[in-house]
Amino acid sequence: MPLVQNTVSVPANGIALPLAGSLYEYLPFDADIEIALNQQSGAVGAILATVNSGPDQLMEEGVIGFNARLPVYPDDFFLTDEAAANDRLKISLRNTTGGAIVVAFAVRITPTE
Repeated sequence: MPLVQNTVSVPANGIALPLAGSLYEYLPFDADIEIALNQQSGAVGAILATVNSGPDQLMEEGVIGFNARLPVYPDDFFLTDEAAANDRLKISLRNTTGGAIVVAFAVRITPTE
């Protein structure tokens, strides 16, 4: 089961696309996906996230949770979807403040048959 996990610094008044360029940005197989996002620094509510899995919008731009740690399974994995091969996984993080903010993210990918 692949796992994409890291942190990303979202620039002041900017946008970050943490899965851009990842091997799993475009799924190589059908899969069940689970996604977690934790804002690790900055003011609560300062990061707005939009999450898409292929044609499905899993989260319209909205606030993510604040937790100064990497996501923990299953507690932080609140976005799930059944995705098809070649679907694009896209996480867009928008910083609404004047300072950079760190966000931890994780994507669990379970191939389906």
